Amino acid sequence: MRRIHSFSLISLVAVMCLTALFPSCTPQDKQVVILFTNDTHSQIDPLDSSHKDYPGMGGVERRKALIDSLRAVYPHLLLVDAGDAVQGTPYFNIFGGEIETVAMNAMGYNVRTLGNHEFDNGMEALAAMLTSCNAVTVSTNYDLANTTVRDIVKSSTICDAGGVKIGFIGLNVQPAGLIDPSRCTGMTYTNPLAVADSAAKALHEQGADFVVALSHLGYDDENNTGEPVDSVVVANTRYIDLVIGGHSHTLLQPPSRFLNRDSNEIVIAQTGKSGAYLGFASITIPADKSRSPQVEYRLLPVDGRYDNRIDPAFAARLDDYRHTVDSLMRVVIGSSKCDMEVLKPESRLTNWVCDAFVTIASERTGKPVDFAIVNTGGVRADIKKGDITRGDLFTAFPFDNYLSVVTLRGKEVKELFDIIALRGGEGVSREVKLNIQENKVGSLTINGKGIDENRLYTIVTLDYVANGGDKMKPFTRAEKRTDYPDTVREMLEAYIARLSSQGQSIDARLDHRITVE
Repeated sequence: MRRIHSFSLISLVAVMCLTALFPSCTPQDKQVVILFTNDTHSQIDPLDSSHKDYPGMGGVERRKALIDSLRAVYPHLLLVDAGDAVQGTPYFNIFGGEIETVAMNAMGYNVRTLGNHEFDNGMEALAAMLTSCNAVTVSTNYDLANTTVRDIVKSSTICDAGGVKIGFIGLNVQPAGLIDPSRCTGMTYTNPLAVADSAAKALHEQGADFVVALSHLGYDDENNTGEPVDSVVVANTRYIDLVIGGHSHTLLQPPSRFLNRDSNEIVIAQTGKSGAYLGFASITIPADKSRSPQVEYRLLPVDGRYDNRIDPAFAARLDDYRHTVDSLMRVVIGSSKCDMEVLKPESRLTNWVCDAFVTIASERTGKPVDFAIVNTGGVRADIKKGDITRGDLFTAFPFDNYLSVVTLRGKEVKELFDIIALRGGEGVSREVKLNIQENKVGSLTINGKGIDENRLYTIVTLDYVANGGDKMKPFTRAEKRTDYPDTVREMLEAYIARLSSQGQSIDARLDHRITVE
């Protein structure tokens, strides 16, 4: 009884604080609450207590408890998601988005947009997932007329929130170099700057009091892609009232505010990733049309304070999925002598993986492999010191990638490292020594020698990268390519198990194979 009373007091104080977020208003002004998430990435369970960014936070049962508490106070609130609700844990690999959809329906999501990872299992799987989801899916700059989701995804929508009409558009990321073309067959991309403002204006003309852009463009262009991001959208529009963003996994607290074309401040909001926070936006729409809407928001931590308010029926339904995942993923396959992190310009995990790929590929081909490249975006989580489980591999390597052995001329190899230098580094094997100066190649050797533009180099990488993913276009000009049918996880599991059978643990090192000046 004491724990429940303590939680109730915390909830009361929290609600009072959130109520105070509403700016001063007149009785004629309209008010609405929007709750939001982005990049939850199939994080059904709370994150591990050792997580470097959000230790012990998140979990869909806690999120539902928080949402239920808020909905009791704000019965007309809207709940939305800015994309990448899937991919990142074994739940997606095993169930293909089913459990994420069950959770979203139970929490009562109203609107969602598409992230790049919604396409990971292809268009047929996407259609099945969206059909079973109660939320309206919006995408304004993807033309999906020639796809299996043409009757499921809308270009925009208007929701009624207790008499307040809230319009939503969806702004989606450039798929080239990010989404495998075979996974988004029939889809056509339009630059969001070409359609965002006209779509928002049309919603206002249809009676929307306020228009939200659910964006999966990213807060910043950290990889120097040149593609539009949220701040650029705001600067080039006048009819969008709020941007709820995703893709870049940015924790924005306090929110960022940028001027639009009319010099009005527009809030850009984002919750980070993995459902560690729930966004809470309080919106006041003045009756006086000469005044701009006012937006205040904060991020609410999803943590252990909600454990004693978890819905038991919801938890029981998730347990059916959880038992299956646990039985498969808790198997110990080896061990590591150190924490292996994912960082740029180099890291222990990407160093070890690339070195392992060279060994595996050399054994498979029966020939020497010159070096390995792995995009850091393909390695999604650290691996901690101690026992390594199958679940650790699924979390670090959630994508169903395969190994590709590619033959490239030195000219293309130079282009590859120009791209890597511009991005501040990627995973490479020990044969590579790269110095980066001002985002350009300062010096580069392979096995101690400079690049011969006419020589053929044998490189092992992921099939996604070999397809030109993550802007690695030179790989598409390969002289020869061989793909291997086992997934990267299967290959690494066998490799780690072999080391373990020989009494060896992984001993990953930092050796300055990439340096930045």
